[in-house]
Amino acid sequence: MNIWKVIANEGYNNAYLIDTNGKQCFDPVSDFKEINDDPPTRLLKIEVTDKGAPDIMNYWGMNGTAIVNSKVKNLMQEYYGELAIRFLPCICSQFKEKETELWLLNVCEYHDVLDLNKSICKKTHNLQGEEVIRSVKKYAFKKEAFDLDIFKIYLGGSKYTTCLFVSDKFKQLMEENNVTGLALEKVYSI
Repeated sequence: MNIWKVIANEGYNNAYLIDTNGKQCFDPVSDFKEINDDPPTRLLKIEVTDKGAPDIMNYWGMNGTAIVNSKVKNLMQEYYGELAIRFLPCICSQFKEKETELWLLNVCEYHDVLDLNKSICKKTHNLQGEEVIRSVKKYAFKKEAFDLDIFKIYLGGSKYTTCLFVSDKFKQLMEENNVTGLALEKVYSI
C-alpha cells in the first residue's frame, strides 16, 4: 500500500489566478483551511501548451490544490461526497464565451496521521524561540493514513495546506476513468 503526493504535472496547461486587470495574484492560505459554503468565483488565466487541457490542471500559486473539470468534479462527488471537499467555481479569462466549467479543488480533510518520530522535518524557531516544523523532507505515516483516500495533514498542530495526499484506491479510480493531468509522487509505502 502506498501514499502519494499530488505534484505539478509538467507539459500540460497551467492555470493561475488573476485580478480584474489581468494581473497575476494569489489566494490567501486561509481560504484553504476551512470549507467556504459561498466561495467567490475565481478568474483564471490559462497558459496553453501543446499537450492541451487535461482533466486536472496545475494551479500556480497555491500548492495542495488543482483546477479540475466537471468530469473530475462529478467523479469525486460520487465517490467522496461525504468528505470535507468543495469545488470553487472558476472562469477562464480567455474562454469566457465557451461553457468550459472549471473548478478549484479545495480539500479540507485534515488528519493527524503523520508519524513525526519517523518523518524527517525541517525545523525553525518562531518569534517566541520555540522550535516548530517548517516542512517535511521525508514522510512517514501512521497506519490510519492508509484508510484515507484523499487528505491533508496536521503539521505540528497546524493545518498544512501545502500538500495533498491520495491513496492507491484514489489513483486507481482516476486511472480507470481515464483522468488526464494527475501527477503523483510516491511518498510512503508499507
